[in-house]
Amino acid sequence: MTKLIYLGCLSSSKYKETCENAMKIIKFLDDKFVTLENPPCCGALSYHLASDEELKSHVTFVNEWFKEHEVTEIVTICAGCYNYLSHYYKKFIPGFNIKVRHLLQLMAQPDNILKLNLKHQGKKITVNYHDACHLRNADIPIIEEPRKILNSIEGIQLKEMENREKLSICCGAGGGVYSIFKENSDYNALAIFKQGKGRALLTACPFCYTALKRIQNNKENKVKKPVIKYEDFIVKIMDGVDPIN
Repeated sequence: MTKLIYLGCLSSSKYKETCENAMKIIKFLDDKFVTLENPPCCGALSYHLASDEELKSHVTFVNEWFKEHEVTEIVTICAGCYNYLSHYYKKFIPGFNIKVRHLLQLMAQPDNILKLNLKHQGKKITVNYHDACHLRNADIPIIEEPRKILNSIEGIQLKEMENREKLSICCGAGGGVYSIFKENSDYNALAIFKQGKGRALLTACPFCYTALKRIQNNKENKVKKPVIKYEDFIVKIMDGVDPIN
């Protein structure tokens, strides 16, 4: 039986530090979770391009890899992987029974919130949280979990945005939108920043992070507020350092 940390292609290739932080959190909560070398892509991006036959072929291939490594449980840090693994694998693989969770679901368990016992020692910080489409629209939506975690942290105040939860603004990163409609994508991502009144904007999706970071890095947008990946923010609090700077 293998409890697998599934990092996802985007995070593994572009956000090494975030992956390390995610693994630190997961192993702190349950040291039986492990990473494996060269895990296959979940196939989420194929959904937009491939036929059902091709999707089923890839899903079957990945499922065989899971069987070979006796994977019984998965925790992923990628919103796209979570959405895809928890929906299409059940659709194409009869009897698919691997437990699939996002890191937010693991952290939000009452016993794990108590175990984390997160406290920010400095001046109270107000933050915003952006609901990613892949999380809020999943078969089992992830909406309350990130809020439970943030609301449990002493010294951190969550300030909700106008468009949130099921009505959150799409960042414009997924489905090939940025590749074809760059201006529309950037408009959406900038609109998210404009709604946030906190000192930092948090996201739990690597695709959203990529889109929002692109806006922040463009000096013409005059965005001073940092966008921070959720697990990076949490680990800084765990380590007792400033979670924003």
